[in-house]
Amino acid sequence: MNGDGSKGKNRNDGGDGAKVLLVTGTTSGMGRVIALDAASAGYQVVATGRDPERMARLAEDASARGGALDIRHLDITDHVGVGALVREVAEEYGRIDAVVSQAGGIFALGTAEQIPMDGFRYVFERNFFGNLAVIKAVLPHLRASRGRLIVTTSANGLVGAPFNDAYASSKFALEGAVESLAPAVARHGVRTTIVEPGPVATDVMAPRRFDRLVPTEHVDGDPYPEPWELLSRIIAATGAVQPVEEIGPQILDLLTQDDPPLRFQTAPWATDFVAPKMSADLDGRKVGAANEAYLALAD
Repeated sequence: MNGDGSKGKNRNDGGDGAKVLLVTGTTSGMGRVIALDAASAGYQVVATGRDPERMARLAEDASARGGALDIRHLDITDHVGVGALVREVAEEYGRIDAVVSQAGGIFALGTAEQIPMDGFRYVFERNFFGNLAVIKAVLPHLRASRGRLIVTTSANGLVGAPFNDAYASSKFALEGAVESLAPAVARHGVRTTIVEPGPVATDVMAPRRFDRLVPTEHVDGDPYPEPWELLSRIIAATGAVQPVEEIGPQILDLLTQDDPPLRFQTAPWATDFVAPKMSADLDGRKVGAANEAYLALAD
């Protein structure tokens, strides 16, 4: 439904030629900022999330800023529901021009020894498989519109860090899938960017959220420090937390670039963190060129 609670049919680009942008995970944090900024910039934003109360407040905030959002309920772990929602949006608007898939920032702090197997599965279902379901559903529509795909992973999707074993591996998986996909869909006009933030000031960083979602198992001898306390000290020492308000303008810029990078780190800290491993190709253009050459072998 729209920000005013109504639900339209066959609206065709929002009725005013605005580009149709689907954003997942908009109940809080980066997704919320992206949806609000995009609506203010003139996009017809379809904003999805799981929490009805938070989504209602999001619509009110958009209206107060002079924008409007089409609010839809979506749980990205419901893969059938993902496909149904995407088809519904495409039918109502006639097209989907861009997608920002960024839901599922689920942490599980601890080593592989501490995190139960069900904890790994929980993280992967939300961080990897949920985003993959969104990507699979939207690609036919993005091919048709020669549109944009932006997928948020993490600096930990390129470089692992202690006590991020489950989180980093889920983000590595998503990076691998999107990096492999990008050159194939580029041949159909779809431009893809992987966004790699470092720590961002959102409620994902709340310590109680980690404990509630993925409890760790006891390891005899307690060989490891308490992971949240360790991470808190590291973040405090680096001053690396990025204001969430910076994310929206960065995403809007990526959506309008003629030749967007394959990879984009949102803050200097994130770039510095991945540089020892990726300094030869921070924006992914060399990887993209290598994959284009690989595909050209079959031409």
